[in-house]
Amino acid sequence: MKKSDQYELRNALEHVLFLINQEQLTNNWDEAPVICEINGYRWFLGQEADEEMNWHEAVEWCKSVGGELPPREVLLMCYINEDIKPSFKTSWYWSSTEFSATSNWRQSFFNGTQSNGYKGYPTYVRAVKKVKI
Repeated sequence: MKKSDQYELRNALEHVLFLINQEQLTNNWDEAPVICEINGYRWFLGQEADEEMNWHEAVEWCKSVGGELPPREVLLMCYINEDIKPSFKTSWYWSSTEFSATSNWRQSFFNGTQSNGYKGYPTYVRAVKKVKI
């Protein structure tokens, strides 16, 4: 086998392994870290999107991985929880909590503040899952 064929095969195998790992992260909510228990639900931390996206794309992406966007209270608990906080980039993250028709609340992971952001802005996304308790 030529070196170029070996390289292509290795890249293809690495991509397949990446997809398998993503599938396990997506569907393995039983092993996901618990963020908190709020409003009668236990909230689990899911995977993070590979890139920033606008709010509408974020909602769809979270659904595609079997989760949802976290409400602002849960994102604040992620910031406060010293075991969960390192899972986030030092940046802004979308919440599901609406501020107005054109903006939603966001959580800062560099200073802990929350602020509204225009739904069209690219912002980081992390999926969560809730289970009634």
